Amino acid sequence: MATERADTIPVTPAMLKAIREAISAALDYERTVPDKRKLGITGEAGEVLCCDLLGLRMCVDPRSQGFDAMDNDDKRVQIKSRRSESPGLPSDSGRVGSFSPHEFDYALLVLMTHDYQIAEIWRGDYRAIIDLIDRQKRRNPSILSFKQKAKCVWPPVKNRKTGN
Repeated sequence: MATERADTIPVTPAMLKAIREAISAALDYERTVPDKRKLGITGEAGEVLCCDLLGLRMCVDPRSQGFDAMDNDDKRVQIKSRRSESPGLPSDSGRVGSFSPHEFDYALLVLMTHDYQIAEIWRGDYRAIIDLIDRQKRRNPSILSFKQKAKCVWPPVKNRKTGN
């Protein structure tokens, strides 16, 4: 399902520095402001960190493209990020963000700890997850149902089994 190359950019050291500063500011804000107010950077932070980790190129304009990144085979990647509200990983009963109606080749679900550290990345191929997405009025399946149709691509298998 790969398509022509979209306008993409690699993740640069300057982008990583900026997102780390934004994460630091977001965590400071949450500690300072009462009532669980947030800056709302989870999606962008997850995309930048995931693209850096997996060597993906970020789309310059993901809204018009309908996907967030492209891989080295020019496959279209939609990235969904979830951050835990408390220690540990986001609950499996939580929801994945809404998918756009655009076609893509595969989706990545980035699960982050409360301090924006990537803990797991799950990959669901379009054909394996599209029925799951379409069954939801808001096109936002549960984390558990996505994981059941996907495979964990990070951390590497040997690390998950041995802890090394």
